[in-house]
Amino acid sequence: MTIDLSKLHLDWGSSSYKGKVYRSYNLALSVWKDGKNLKEPVIKLGKLSDSEVEKWRGILKALKSSDFFLTSFDDILVKKHYAYLDIAICNAIWNELDLDIIFKNNGKREVSIANVARILTINRSIEPAAKSKAPEWFRNTALPWILDVKPSEINPSRIFRELAVIEGYKDSICEYLFKKFSQSEPAAMKTLFYDLSSFSFEGTKCKLMKWGHCKGGFENHVVLALVTNKVGLPFYWEVLPGCTSDSSTITWLLESLKKKFKLEAIKEITFIFDRGMVSDNNLALLENDDIKYISAMDKNQIENITKINFEQFSSLLPEKVDSQADELPDFVKIKKDTYCREIKVEGNRRYILCFNPQLFIDQRKASEKALVNFKVYTSNLNAELLEAKKSRLKKATYNKFLKRAIKLKINNFADVILHKKHINLKDSISTIITYQAEVAVDDEKRVSAGRLDGFWLLVTNHFEKENNEFKIKTAEAIAPYRDKEIIEEAFKDIKSFVEVEPAFVWTESHVRAHYTTCVLSYLINKILTLRLHKNIGDTSSDIVTHIKLLKETSECQLDYIEVKNIEQRKLNITKTSEKQKDLLRRIGLSHLINREILDIANEKLNYA
Repeated sequence: MTIDLSKLHLDWGSSSYKGKVYRSYNLALSVWKDGKNLKEPVIKLGKLSDSEVEKWRGILKALKSSDFFLTSFDDILVKKHYAYLDIAICNAIWNELDLDIIFKNNGKREVSIANVARILTINRSIEPAAKSKAPEWFRNTALPWILDVKPSEINPSRIFRELAVIEGYKDSICEYLFKKFSQSEPAAMKTLFYDLSSFSFEGTKCKLMKWGHCKGGFENHVVLALVTNKVGLPFYWEVLPGCTSDSSTITWLLESLKKKFKLEAIKEITFIFDRGMVSDNNLALLENDDIKYISAMDKNQIENITKINFEQFSSLLPEKVDSQADELPDFVKIKKDTYCREIKVEGNRRYILCFNPQLFIDQRKASEKALVNFKVYTSNLNAELLEAKKSRLKKATYNKFLKRAIKLKINNFADVILHKKHINLKDSISTIITYQAEVAVDDEKRVSAGRLDGFWLLVTNHFEKENNEFKIKTAEAIAPYRDKEIIEEAFKDIKSFVEVEPAFVWTESHVRAHYTTCVLSYLINKILTLRLHKNIGDTSSDIVTHIKLLKETSECQLDYIEVKNIEQRKLNITKTSEKQKDLLRRIGLSHLINREILDIANEKLNYA
């Protein structure tokens, strides 16, 4: 008799002997008899241990599955891993932003422009690599199944060919993001941060690249201009030629924004930018168009504008400044580390003098460190001068010390006194003249030089009053400028995690497209970080950055499994940990762990 084991159930009956109850098991078949569902024993198994019971239950459950087969651990091979969960997270954010809608008129293409842009953007978030290496990375991810794009269709020639096309959509991307954020984050779009940063550049062919002084020193570089909203989401950027000065870009920015966005919309915004962009002409330009701004003046302008004698603050000491700050005349404490004093309104410009005790301490420490550095330099140069083989000129020798003092910004209170020294050369009757320097510090000048430590001067055209009081209170005017570190963090992330430099492309359109994908990658990263900060974790509370999030979720992959004895191949998802599940909950993407991707991937297993 043939028995279909998949239709059998584990059944048992009990009996007692000498007061003890025993169970006897059998494999039974369900039969319908006399209107009742009965279990008819087919195979008697007898007494079973608990572990044997569990094994039989497992066997019977497996037999009922269409995927059932018999094998051994030796026949099960995990042949390859494909990056999945970290990839899927970034891809989900791209979908939420609905960025595909921007890329229209694709023409007859095997792979859409949207998918090429998506692949390059996700690559920058996960594993930044040269454009020529992106296809290899793509083949080792789940993206071919997620996007239904064959790995062979993503190759270096297609990527380089489409870069220029992607850059052609850049203005549309910026306009789209401005509109989208204005609708979804209206409050965050009332304050915008603007800044520039230089990025090193490989090669010499690109017209945008210039050799010159930048934040990294003297090197080939380009400049990235970036605008983000109050929470750090970027919506406008531009690649400018190297050596572009900060102050020269305000005119360009204003004209660019007026051209791309309605002027009335811009007038509802307050722009925050660094003091390096402040000039009388730039501020007047913004004021003429009634565009609000908040920035700060250069340190050397503070005394001239405020007309305050800062020598009166010479008694401030690092070890006492926290208590001394409370005694500053006419200053009001608005935060633990911020004291403010309204100075004046001159024309459309309102000036607020601020004092930060921690900044004071930091600047005093920097001055001390610079002086120590100068003394060490002097000692080392003195040792070199004693080894001189030829006579040294006094003026040239002095200028070496002076140049160092100027570089350390202590030349207004630190100097050297040169002492002539005659040295008899070894194995010679000749005598040369050299010098030894003695560091001289003028304590009065040193106190005077530090009189502005801890102070900074804010300038804004939020000068309107109501009932003789400013509509924008002092604290409200200062807070946005203090928050400008948001855009500074954006540049740090783009440089470090997204690894925007060095760029291994040279044509102007390719270079611009490279930065477009890098900024879009940062946008995805920032959204993930904001969600982590908003939603506190249970088992994942230690993870608050996109970097740690993507690293933690990268361990959940698509595993390519082969069973040798039956010649079967299949993809499965690595079991998700409780921490990974908690992270997905926090960022609102719990749906990414499901069988949908597995069904698609196994259906198109030939992509592997």
